[in-house]
Amino acid sequence: MALVAWPLAVAGWSFAIEQSSVGMALPDIRSGGWEVTGSRADVRPSVTANGDVATIDFAPSSLVLTKHLTFVGADQPLTLNNLRTDLSNTTVTLDYGANGPWAQRISIDGDIRVDAARVEHPQLLPQTWNFQGRAKGRLADLRVQGTLASESGFTADLDIQLNPEGGVSVAIDSVIDGKQGVQALAETLVGWPDLLTVDSGNARLSMEVSTGQGGELAASGSVELQDVGGVFNRTAVSGLTGQVRGSLENSRITTRFRDMTVGEINAGIPVTSVLFSGNYSAPVTELLAGTLEVQQARARFLEGTLRVPPARYDLGGGSGRIPVEVEDVSLSRLMAVYPAEGLSGSGLLRGRVPLGISGDGVQVSAGSISAIDPGGRLQLPADKLQAMLGGNQAMGIVVQALQNFHYSVLNSTIDYDEQGKLSLGLRLEGKNPDLRGGQPVVLNVNLEEDIPALLTSLQLSGRVNEAVTRRVRKLLQESGEEKAP
Repeated sequence: MALVAWPLAVAGWSFAIEQSSVGMALPDIRSGGWEVTGSRADVRPSVTANGDVATIDFAPSSLVLTKHLTFVGADQPLTLNNLRTDLSNTTVTLDYGANGPWAQRISIDGDIRVDAARVEHPQLLPQTWNFQGRAKGRLADLRVQGTLASESGFTADLDIQLNPEGGVSVAIDSVIDGKQGVQALAETLVGWPDLLTVDSGNARLSMEVSTGQGGELAASGSVELQDVGGVFNRTAVSGLTGQVRGSLENSRITTRFRDMTVGEINAGIPVTSVLFSGNYSAPVTELLAGTLEVQQARARFLEGTLRVPPARYDLGGGSGRIPVEVEDVSLSRLMAVYPAEGLSGSGLLRGRVPLGISGDGVQVSAGSISAIDPGGRLQLPADKLQAMLGGNQAMGIVVQALQNFHYSVLNSTIDYDEQGKLSLGLRLEGKNPDLRGGQPVVLNVNLEEDIPALLTSLQLSGRVNEAVTRRVRKLLQESGEEKAP
């Protein structure tokens, strides 16, 4: 260690210490919800000082080792274990001639690297993280900017700002590109859905999280999606593009959807050209009991359209309904996608389907569908129709009539329960030219369909995509409903 004494001046004194080597234990720190424990410095500082200020320049291989860094000021604590902070080429300034707490009088400026052997948080999978960037400012309002990376390969640009009252704000910006980027994110987050896979597209994630002096949490962010495609559970999605903005404040989540478009959503029967803009707000404790504000919602379905009128819909208490308007749907296309031979029909349908969504699933109550004038034609094979009617022999005339039924009136009520049972109350007016000389016939028929079983049949047929077919077969094999080939 070299010690150089500077001449005493009228204003005070000064000295310099060049290339010293210091190893020492550091005191534990508890401030603003943060706890730093078990720290030790092994540094090579050069020090210059006078009566007011000391400046410490750290040479390469200057390290601070910390056992635990924990934020306990929130309901879900964050813990960083076995930190290694590299202070090489960093300058620390101590203004001991000023008044106020040390956090206001100590400044840092320079490049830093932090490696955490294990990061623990209820929303994160435990793993190694590292950060490389720059720190600048007083400890009380220090700003740290750089790049954060997880062991799984997830990376994000980070901007951390401390404030003198003890709070902290963190800005996160990340680009998630394609299948590899999504896999890295899935291996970082605890709550990533097992049945969600993404095969194409990219997303830009921007997020800001802040904590106040009392540990209160606020968060906001946005996701910009570009041509995302993949599979969620048994549904294939392609061409998902748009922006989602969200915020968390006072235990309430608000989400804003802007210019959302989807090329196709296919769980067995494709819905295409989806457009949606709107807002959704709900308490954190009841995410499905919120308020939906629809600005635009429409899609193409079986050569017709589906639409939700712009309005505010209160879904609280499980009693709210979202009215889906059906217009110009092709009965011919509907018959063509049904997995049974011999079905055919013609005509256009319109109606209104009130959709309810709750923790128990999707429900429809008292929906209605009717044919548009001048009607059309129905041809239903006897064996399939008899099965749908439950084997009721008294319905023989209905079975005969629907082999070739020319209808002028088709009205149907629609009910759908959480178990997936679809109930149709069908009223038909028309005639079968091959029955009773073509006399007018009025039919009232109640039909039931197991929609999950129907969709499974469509998915296994390969009408969705190969990924969905493989997933459905695997799920059936795991449940014992289908034997492995």
